[in-house]
Amino acid sequence: MKITCHLGFVAVLILTVLSCKNYHNEAIHWIDSIPKNTHISTVQESQPSFIEINWEYPKVIDSSKIYSVKNIQGNNDILKMHYQLVFVNDKFVMRISKK
Repeated sequence: MKITCHLGFVAVLILTVLSCKNYHNEAIHWIDSIPKNTHISTVQESQPSFIEINWEYPKVIDSSKIYSVKNIQGNNDILKMHYQLVFVNDKFVMRISKK
């Protein structure tokens, strides 16, 4: 009986983990599809609901503002990558990826 309960628990746990949608690849695709020189307001309006970006506290370096991706829904990236969006004069320039 105990073995059956444990196997049932393990099966439920595995199904729960597998059923969680990982939006990591979709988030990277969305960021990489932003055309250069797109205004920040357009990027903010097109932001998918599965990604959270820290729009309120950018890192400012000269005329650049760097916004960090705070969360990607269901993200289980084993490399624990961090992503940032770089804007110069409120125009999108590039994505930064770092570990």
